[in-house]
Amino acid sequence: MQTGTDIVAEFAARPWAAVTLADLGPAARVPTMLTPEESQLYHWLGRRVQGDGAVVDLGAYAGGSAARLLSGLAAAGRANPVHSYDRFRSSRAFWARFMPDEPLPEADDADLLPVVRRHLAPWGDQVVLHVGDIGDKQWAGGPIEILSVDAAKGSGMADHIAAEFFPMLVPGRSVVVQQDYLMAVQPWLCAQMVGMRDQFQPLAHVPKVGLVFLCVAPVTRAALAGGRVHDLTDGKLMQRVRAAADWHEGMVPRGRFKAMLEQIKAHPGVRLGWQMKQAAAQPKG
Repeated sequence: MQTGTDIVAEFAARPWAAVTLADLGPAARVPTMLTPEESQLYHWLGRRVQGDGAVVDLGAYAGGSAARLLSGLAAAGRANPVHSYDRFRSSRAFWARFMPDEPLPEADDADLLPVVRRHLAPWGDQVVLHVGDIGDKQWAGGPIEILSVDAAKGSGMADHIAAEFFPMLVPGRSVVVQQDYLMAVQPWLCAQMVGMRDQFQPLAHVPKVGLVFLCVAPVTRAALAGGRVHDLTDGKLMQRVRAAADWHEGMVPRGRFKAMLEQIKAHPGVRLGWQMKQAAAQPKG
């Protein structure tokens, strides 16, 4: 069994860089918002799964991240279930940008489910789709091997995801991908993880904004309380962001965290990423 030191060294070597388009197989044809390196990472993570627990994909959109995880599992001959969560709805703008080969729907909030089911059909019953607001969902599926988070667009959702899914991570084995970790308009993500630094070991920064973590200790109620972010004042949130900059020294440029601090200062009390982004885009009078 790998030690924590072994796993840190394994990720430092970035072996996913050797993954090719041919390795992805049918997953390479599934539209995705992932960067090319993230696509390689997700396939490689599926391929390196050690246990029999679930793979959880929070924020699936058209199924791109799930497909790449599934391609890796298939390459390793593993049948771990992949649970994908999303509203499975799309605006016309996102549809046109990320699925240009699909017929454009007539209206916004279009149903993505038929498209997602077609994209993930090569993996059959190995995929479980959870349709609806993730904030209303609970996890009862047992241990989790890989947790991909692309849905913590607000501080309340970040706390909900942690409470529902983190306690089922397996110390020394489970990997968490925080896909939006370095987004300036989502500073609660680094604040959350640094609040649980005794439970998580940073493994790799995968550009542009993703960070990968190893769970190293059980996520208890006390740990979750230490990581809560929704009720933090702006001052406390900024303290956590500065602590995260120190925690990730040498892995992440400090400018990333400076940008988060600037967003908090400019938008006091805002705890939704889209509201921060929208406010930042408003012309100054």
